[in-house]
Amino acid sequence: MPTRTEYDTLITEGSSEWRKLCDNEAYTNFFPDKHFDLETVLEAGVKPITVLPEKSFTGFFSPEKFETLQGAMSFDEIWDEITNQTEDYRQPRIYIVSWNDHFFVLKLAADAFYIIDSLGERLFEGCNQAYILKFDDSTSMYAKMVKDEVRSVDMPAKDENASHKVDDSTSIEKMAKEEVGSDNMVTTNKVSHKEESVELICNGKECCKEYIKRFLAAIPLGELEAEEKKGMASTFSLHQRLQIDFHYSLSATSSSSSSSYPASSSTNFLFASE
Repeated sequence: MPTRTEYDTLITEGSSEWRKLCDNEAYTNFFPDKHFDLETVLEAGVKPITVLPEKSFTGFFSPEKFETLQGAMSFDEIWDEITNQTEDYRQPRIYIVSWNDHFFVLKLAADAFYIIDSLGERLFEGCNQAYILKFDDSTSMYAKMVKDEVRSVDMPAKDENASHKVDDSTSIEKMAKEEVGSDNMVTTNKVSHKEESVELICNGKECCKEYIKRFLAAIPLGELEAEEKKGMASTFSLHQRLQIDFHYSLSATSSSSSSSYPASSSTNFLFASE
């Protein structure tokens, strides 16, 4: 994997090449929002690499939940295909992943899976830096669970002749216990109490799959499910926000295909063995 300096250089070079595409009217006429697709980048010869369609996949997140996506390949099925292949990992597999008008790189190596992304906002709000996430045998993923409990608490009836000074260190339960033995009538109130805990989701490289599903896709999937129940989910929205493409990529030295182009030194680290 790249050093910080190599990664900075790659991001800088990529930004420069993107600005060149933005200056080309032949491309901006088709992409006025300047969100170019992979075919356009390959045609322009920008950091050219080889993409093998026969080893690439297109699918959707949870297609079974939407009428118009019935029968489409799911993200889970794609993941099984790309991680259960019989070929070994002596050379890492590189996929350029396109989803929701954005690209990131997925690298599958023998000892770890990596997500390489130039858009920090995908990681957390306000993040303006590129990032690399590594998932290996030491990785664990947890979900924070919030349990809302409602408990019954005995409360003394209000006594006009008595007063209680309750500060931050005095709980309702403590005050109730002090009064239970008195002549005051006791009533029962319900007190809401929230408890937080963590739940193990998965371990190892499989956390990479769950990260993509639970972190990246969960919000748009939930929003579109709500629209589907109201009969308002359009086919365009489903394809734009739920379709995910895995483009299998090779360096020029790994393939003699006529669609190959010389890979630059700044991208060689992606295809290198660990």
